[in-house]
Amino acid sequence: MSLLRKSLILIGLVLVGLVVGQLILSGLIFAGGGDFTQANNINALIGSMENTMPFKIGIGLNNIVMFGLSAYFFKLIVSKNKFSKYFNLSRKLDGNWLGLCVLLMISIYPLIVYSAQWIQSIDIPSWAQSMDQNNINTLASLLEMNGPWDLTLNLFIVAVTPAICEELFFRGVMQKEINRHLSNPHMAIILTSIVFSAIHMSVEGFTARLLLGLVLGYTYHYTMSLWYPILLHLFNNGLQVLALYFSGANIKEMDPTEGPEIHWVFAIVSLAVAIVIFMHIKTKSEKDVISA
Repeated sequence: MSLLRKSLILIGLVLVGLVVGQLILSGLIFAGGGDFTQANNINALIGSMENTMPFKIGIGLNNIVMFGLSAYFFKLIVSKNKFSKYFNLSRKLDGNWLGLCVLLMISIYPLIVYSAQWIQSIDIPSWAQSMDQNNINTLASLLEMNGPWDLTLNLFIVAVTPAICEELFFRGVMQKEINRHLSNPHMAIILTSIVFSAIHMSVEGFTARLLLGLVLGYTYHYTMSLWYPILLHLFNNGLQVLALYFSGANIKEMDPTEGPEIHWVFAIVSLAVAIVIFMHIKTKSEKDVISA
């Protein structure tokens, strides 16, 4: 099957998942007492609900349907391999590999923050500002936490669900299939990372998610196991949820443009350290292949 045909199948599955996911989300918001006359203002819409739990559950289900099920049905259509084999989930986790991957993720954080600062310093178009503000409002409503139960629910919806479903879709399907047809892993990783970032619909967060996507993509490529990008994705999202919860900050009152400023020197050091760790991962991967 050609790459074009596979791409059309994947796009079709995502569009169906998007429609079904939005219907589920809308139904749960309605069940929670949401006033759809306030649909143009996400904070007002969520504020009109008697209970925000249906909204949070709807966001999680939307992610599962749009990405997780799309990846699963795509696999059923194009491959006869078992689920674990197609998605490279059969290899056992190695503590050394996991440690290196986590170090790579941590080392790149200053560069990620600096890239977000750089985008925020640019005068972006009004439509982009509006889109970003809507995303911030949605995230604020999703991440509002008033106790341990909210923390647990948010960890599942914001960390666990995206880590599994988005990695199945982007690295497990998209990156794999592009690489299979182009025989160019770097091109596959870059293209997948661009789509991964773009689909989150955030201009100011584009470069940050692009860098995150590159880390996840190369982790998948060199470990040859989807478990590592899943765990890194879980680590990244979960860390942010936990930091917000234990800081006691009210996300709705936070200004995303305010916060610790990263100097360009630290960004360069971050990049240099990440490259060193990346080269070590690459060397280790090559040795593992030779010894296998």
